[in-house]
Amino acid sequence: MKIVRDKNFYKMLFSICVPIALQNIITQATNIADTLMLGAADKSGTLLSASSLANNPFFILSLVCFGLASGSSILSAQYWGKNDLTAIRTIISMVLKFATFIGLLFSAAVIVFPHTVMSFFTSNTAFIEAGAQYLEIIGFAYVFFAFGNTLLCSLRVVEIVQISVFVNLSSLMTNVFLNWVLIFGNLGAPALGIKGAAIATLIARLVEFAVTVVYVFFIDKKLGLRFRHLKNFSRLLAKDLVRYSTPVVINEVMWALAISLQAAILGHIEYSAGNPVTANTIATVIYQLASVVIFGVANAAAVVVGKAIGQNQEKEALERAYTLKILSLVMGLFTFAIILLLRPLILSFYDLPYETMQLTHDLIFVTAAASVFVSISSVSIVGILRGAGDTKFCLIIELALLWGVAIPASLIAVYFQLPVPIVLAFMKTDELLKSITCLIRLHGKRWLNCVTRDKLDIN
Repeated sequence: MKIVRDKNFYKMLFSICVPIALQNIITQATNIADTLMLGAADKSGTLLSASSLANNPFFILSLVCFGLASGSSILSAQYWGKNDLTAIRTIISMVLKFATFIGLLFSAAVIVFPHTVMSFFTSNTAFIEAGAQYLEIIGFAYVFFAFGNTLLCSLRVVEIVQISVFVNLSSLMTNVFLNWVLIFGNLGAPALGIKGAAIATLIARLVEFAVTVVYVFFIDKKLGLRFRHLKNFSRLLAKDLVRYSTPVVINEVMWALAISLQAAILGHIEYSAGNPVTANTIATVIYQLASVVIFGVANAAAVVVGKAIGQNQEKEALERAYTLKILSLVMGLFTFAIILLLRPLILSFYDLPYETMQLTHDLIFVTAAASVFVSISSVSIVGILRGAGDTKFCLIIELALLWGVAIPASLIAVYFQLPVPIVLAFMKTDELLKSITCLIRLHGKRWLNCVTRDKLDIN
């Protein structure tokens, strides 16, 4: 198999990847600003840890929305190859309605039962109380986020990605400014601490929603999505959507639950000298900032592979997949180096107890090492295999390796009170195993699937 040399392929890949990477950089800059400001407002790390744990429901919701958008993109990418905009608009309209419903459920859960939700992630009463205050406010943002973010993710398949950068930049500026005002009580406002952070984030989510809706429904002409299209429905497309999207949504939900369970495991560790939750929060932020290109390429891979399949270009799809495999390894090694280079710089911004700082230093190294395998598995699963409609395989290996290996291994490590860096290393074992399994799967053609229809019953 040859590496793709066609300049148009790389132009298309990076025209999708770069805006997504910029969007992720802005998002992570927002997260860093939140952690820095909450860390500065409370030297004990209580507010930082509480907000980190309280954001787990949002993290789960965001991955449900991503799963819905990714699942729909399997169909949309191949219909994009056929230039069937009517089918794409119908797919997006159906997904948006379901995402909004899920957002309402999440909002109700965290607003009505904030203490119950927090108690799942930690037994620390200070964390629970502060986190509950955060959830009671931020819960109102969930439904707006569910609609807006799912819509933005769905647009990537038709190569509308630049608006995401503007949306997230607007959110960043709003969030950072209001954090400064409301957390610390600047410009005559009361110092609200974690409540101020929640209010700032809520307003930022509303700004995201407003900008997205105005652009997509009133300005964009490429897809031409309008409010009247939200009524579109097709039984055939709904059937295909359930068939190909359900494994993706289950995959993302189970992955989100696993990550939240891992956060809960760290939150219940009491034998560590440093604070595992705070240390892992900082390590995760650094990793997410350094790995933005990985997830940009992963999302772009689904489009370029799916588009080739939709155009009945099997050879091109195979060559693109091979090229993306090589690229994922290179990006993983690059991310590993970047994280280690950023480590001393990022740590210099925090003023936390010595034991927590040392633990953070160690967890960053574990996260950096795992990033090599995260790159390979993400580009393979989120990109190549999903773009080719091989969603059942992705679901099977995710459940088997994450829930069957990584979670039990980390629980055993905690039971024997092994050092926290070793616990985290066990949590990441699934990435190594997924990388190997995906590379084996991509050897051959069994993963190639054409999922489009020639005639549809859209009404």
